[in-house]
Amino acid sequence: MYNEGNYNPTITDLLIATLGSARSTHKFYSIIRERGFQRYKKESVQVALYRLKKKGYTSHISGHWHLTKKGKHYARNNELLSYIQSPFNNNTESITIVSFDIPESDRTLRRWLRNQIKIFGYKMLQQSLWIGPGPLPVSFLKRLKDLGIREKVKIFSKVRKTG
Repeated sequence: MYNEGNYNPTITDLLIATLGSARSTHKFYSIIRERGFQRYKKESVQVALYRLKKKGYTSHISGHWHLTKKGKHYARNNELLSYIQSPFNNNTESITIVSFDIPESDRTLRRWLRNQIKIFGYKMLQQSLWIGPGPLPVSFLKRLKDLGIREKVKIFSKVRKTG
């Protein structure tokens, strides 16, 4: 997950990422130590694991924690909602306008899009109309497609004329 600015992964994010990448109990505990779990009490981690189990994201079999199919789907979506680092600097030679129409029912995707374009240095003109540098990176356009919202986002670019 990209760690931009004030974003701090939650204990749930850490657990899902850890369980998604660990294959053994030994590796699981070494990853826990490496990934920032040290700021949480052991009891907090256990409570979070059992909450994930209650939601159907994890299973606890023979003393080992595993991601379920539902948990893997959650992890994939969580990864898709991670942020892309901005490729722009102050000397970008084009202006881009991003307009989007994402319904209230897709609040998570709308929030992700707003945060991502803020990372790119965009400024809000209206709730769903933003202006900033461009052209937008291919990885961003691919992410829009993977999230199923590419057709709901309109992008207009113009190269600045200098001189």
